Amino acid sequence: MPMPEPMIPPSTADKQDAAPSADEAPLAAQLRELDAQGHHEEAVETLRRQARLGQIAAMTELGLRLLVGRDAPQQPQDAIALLLQASACGNADAAAQMATLAAAGAWMPQDWPAALDYLQQAAERGSVRARGQLVVLAGDRELAGQAASGSHQDAQCWRRLRQSIDIGVWRLPPPRRPLCEAPRIRFAEAFTTPEVCDWLVDRARGKLKPALMFDGNRPAFSASRNNSDFCFDIVEADLVLTLVRERVSALVKLPLFAMEPPQIFHYSVGQEIKPHYDHVRAEGRYEAERIATLLLYLNDDYEGGELDFPKVGLRTRGRKGDALYFANVDPSGAPDRQSLHAALPVTHGEKWIFSQWIQDRTFGTSGQ
Repeated sequence: MPMPEPMIPPSTADKQDAAPSADEAPLAAQLRELDAQGHHEEAVETLRRQARLGQIAAMTELGLRLLVGRDAPQQPQDAIALLLQASACGNADAAAQMATLAAAGAWMPQDWPAALDYLQQAAERGSVRARGQLVVLAGDRELAGQAASGSHQDAQCWRRLRQSIDIGVWRLPPPRRPLCEAPRIRFAEAFTTPEVCDWLVDRARGKLKPALMFDGNRPAFSASRNNSDFCFDIVEADLVLTLVRERVSALVKLPLFAMEPPQIFHYSVGQEIKPHYDHVRAEGRYEAERIATLLLYLNDDYEGGELDFPKVGLRTRGRKGDALYFANVDPSGAPDRQSLHAALPVTHGEKWIFSQWIQDRTFGTSGQ
């Protein structure tokens, strides 16, 4: 099936939100029951039947499932066709997802104007998630504050917020300063805004799972860490996350296509990660190498939790919005044994960190 071209949905001035049909609630209840019983194939077939009958909510839900293979086969091209159709029919969730796909260049050429147009459409149709992204990313902070407070929320507001977003600003990272040369460790103050940090934390709340360690063979539980994490996929991602990754790429001077799916790490009191390495190729049969690690501090109202490099005597932590990154390999590309590091136990409060690993090749071509 050929990849559909990105398409801008009709303006909400021309097409209003599709009114929920009377059978949407029973369908959602039926899907929940089928999924709870493990009858995922039956749930997918139910969605396919309803989508063929023109039910927009079924098109959207089926598209989201097929996009990432969630309790369904992964069929991204079919998924995009469904989401395009649902978006053109006025579905806000489908438009919001198309915004993410166009921004990330996922299964289609990257197209930021189209992404922002989709996001505006989704906001005008009532998507809380799309509205939140516009508020976080807008250059017009006064209008963003009004929208966030609810004092100004109309089609003109969302259009003006969309027009105030400057993608180029995200591709101009702040200055970085060296903390160490072996291993190479760099620090960037005010890498992003407090609003972006809060948004990322909120995206992870309620979705955390016990964190695993990857040993070069497979992820597994390890006594060396007891924190929790949340990993983004393309459905959980959004324009805020996509622009953070664009900024990471500009800061570390490494390409987006080499980045693994980003994660949010959470530490409660007493939680830690003991000394370990992030390079993986020498530890197992994994062919790719994690050559760099970036950490973005999402809050700073906690105690303890410093990042410790015991072999070089460096212990540090950032303020909310600061970023730190380090090389896991030396200049020759060999694993840097000086890069041993640990997240020390949190002694008060809770700690939130955005983590981005970067490989030496296109992610997904490692032969894992």
